[in-house]
Formats: sequence, C-alpha cells, structure tokens
Amino acid sequence: MKNITIVLLSTMVFAAGDESTAFQFEKDPHVIAKGRSPQFAARRSHGLMAIFTASAPGGSGADLFFASSADVGDSFTAPQRINNVPGEVSDHGENSAQLLVSPDESTLFAVWDARDSQNPIGSHLRFSRSGAMSPSWSPAITIDDDPQAVSHSFQGAAVAPDGTIYVAWLDSREGKSKEHLMTGDTMTHSGGTATVYLARSRDGGKTFEKNVRVAGNICPCCRVSVAIALNRVFIAWRQVDAGDTRDIYVASSSDRGAIWGKPVLVARDGWKIKGCPHVGPSLATLGNTVYVSWFSEGGGKPAVYLSSTTDGGESFSPKRVLSDGTFDPTHPRLTSNDDKLAVVFQARDAARDSGWGKTGVYYREIYPDNSISKLVRAGEGKVGGSFPSAALGLSGRIFVGWTEVSGGIAQAYLVRGRSLKEGFPTAQRSNW
Repeated sequence: MKNITIVLLSTMVFAAGDESTAFQFEKDPHVIAKGRSPQFAARRSHGLMAIFTASAPGGSGADLFFASSADVGDSFTAPQRINNVPGEVSDHGENSAQLLVSPDESTLFAVWDARDSQNPIGSHLRFSRSGAMSPSWSPAITIDDDPQAVSHSFQGAAVAPDGTIYVAWLDSREGKSKEHLMTGDTMTHSGGTATVYLARSRDGGKTFEKNVRVAGNICPCCRVSVAIALNRVFIAWRQVDAGDTRDIYVASSSDRGAIWGKPVLVARDGWKIKGCPHVGPSLATLGNTVYVSWFSEGGGKPAVYLSSTTDGGESFSPKRVLSDGTFDPTHPRLTSNDDKLAVVFQARDAARDSGWGKTGVYYREIYPDNSISKLVRAGEGKVGGSFPSAALGLSGRIFVGWTEVSGGIAQAYLVRGRSLKEGFPTAQRSNW
C-alpha cells in the first residue's frame, strides 16, 4: 500500500469548559484498501494493525485480510488473507469481523462470520490466531457448536486480562426463542427471533468450550457487544419487548461466563418499530466503570446515547445524548484505553445543506471524571462514511476508520488524529 502523509488541521477544536483539550485530525482521510469494515488495533510499540474485508477473486464471496504498519499508519504491509477457506466471509452492515489482541500483545485473534458451504442458508462463526511479531494465521476453527443450517452471526468479542477470549453472537438455532413462544402472541413480539449465545476459550483460542445460552427474544440483526470489568463479563443487546419495543439490555456473569444474571434494562427509550433497525449497542470499560452507547429513535428523537454502570450491571446512570448538533446519527462504537473512552458514529451536520449534507464520522471523548469533550467531525469520504470504528494509541493518537461505497465499489478509510488532553488521572485497572 502506498505511503500516507499526515496533514494536520491548522485549527484546534476545544472541549466545552476545558481549553486544555484539543483534537487535531488530518485534513484528508486515506483509502487504505479496496474493501470494507476496517478495524484497527494500536500497539504499545507505536505500531498499528488493521483488518478489512474485500471481495474474493472472481467475485465469489469475500475474504478477510490483515495488514500492519510500523510507522503509525504512514504505510502498511501487503494484505495477508486470514480465512483459509477462500470466499467464505460474510460481511454486511454490522455483521463485520473483529480484531483482538492478547493482554501481552504477543498474539492476534480474528473472529468473523462465514457462509456454510454445505448449507447456503446458514452461517457459522470462525476464529483464527496469529503471532503478532510475524503474522501467520492458523487454520480457522468454528466457534458455535450448532450444526443446523441457520444463522450464527452479528458477533461481539473481548479478551479478559487473564487471556480468556469471549465471543457472543445472535443465534437462530431455537427459531423463535423460548421467551417468544411463551407469550403466545406473535403480534406483540414480531421481531424477537434471535437468541444470544456465548463461547469462551481458555487456551488462547486453540479451542472453544460448549456454547452457553444467555438470553432470548432478541432483535435479530443488531450486533451484540462484550466487555470485561469488575471480575465480570458483560453482554449488551437490543431486546424486543411487548409491542415491538426495542430497547437495550445488559446481562453480566460473575463466574467467567458460565451462569448469567437477569438482563437489566439500560434505559426505557420506548422505540417501537416492526423490523430490525440493524444497529446494536457498544460496550467499553474505563477502570471499573462499564459504558454502553446505543442508537434509538424513541419518542421520534433519533440520537446516540451513553450510560454507565459501576455496580456490576445492577443499575445504569441516566442516559446522556452524544449526538447533539447532528441529524441521522447511528452505528456508535466505543473504544477505550487506560485513561479515556472514545465514541465514534456516523451522522450528518445539522447546519450543512439544511441537514442533508453527506454523512461523516463524528468523534467524542469521555473521561474518568465523567466530563465529555466537544463533538468533532473527524472525517468523511467522497460520498460519506458509514459503519465507523476507532482505536486509541499512545500519547493521544487516534485512529478512525469507516466504509464508503461509490459506484458499487467499497473502500476502507483511515483518518488519524491526536487528542491533546493532559491532567486527567489514570483509571485503575480492575484485577481479574
């Protein structure tokens, strides 16, 4: 891939009420590959790693690729295919692959959804691992233990401080879930056809244990999210309640994913929609606080929200709006490091072209004292970005990616930035 030159904006954008905070993003984003769904991971050694999906040769399906940068994104290595079964990768909307890193940064993990070659109407979750210093991806193994020709997709994943890998997903093995069938009223629960399942690996991804059922009556195309904090595993999803109300719930496990507590409603948005909106929640941790961000149109007010829990998921703080000043916000993603949390989402500028300007990617930071920075439009492609992702590097470096499709051709974008914030205490890591 060709070299990339950083050009920084000449103006700084300051957080409300705190002029020690400034964001600088590159003036122009960069196409890093012909593909979609870029995901990034920043190394402590100043490296940057990326995965993305691209069409397989001949247009027969898609493949998942890995590339790395030793110069913080100026240039990348030649793409390396991760999936050993050509063309098996299924990537659409929020159903994209994840890149994970072991706590000591020695091992990389990739999780993706794959079409079932024997049963075209089904899909399965696949997993591969590689050494970080000299990437060479292992033959993929299947995570779900259900052989049926049904969907196992829209996954979320996380690695615990002890190295345990957790993968959760939306599963169709039950058809309509047990909770749905118990109501006996398909008119009031028309969309809760999925079930959340989880699998864990305690041997670095060599094997995965028996799948565990977490909850049912789930919106079938809204990605789940996984996080680790307070010696607990957390999963967030969009539930379907009576009257097709689709709000966000979180459940937690105190025994490393074997038994799950009762799901807790994060906020009663009251969003009623007869159909899956294809936008799930996102979880991330900052110290012992677990944050959840999500999109809702409850009350006819489209917005991206943020809430948090400090008591292991028993209760959540009042929701806060993150998308003020924008129209059509959606697809939020949280990411964090030791001292801050960041959110990205796509939206239109409410002040541009009467609110109908092209979609761009917005960025905002949340700090340990619960202050929130000013919202910044981090970047946009030629026709607008969608399905953004972000990673935080050392010394305030920010890496934001998204997909742009023009003329039927998908391109994976990267824009780099710097967060110049000093003086905030470092959040303490929870013991595991």
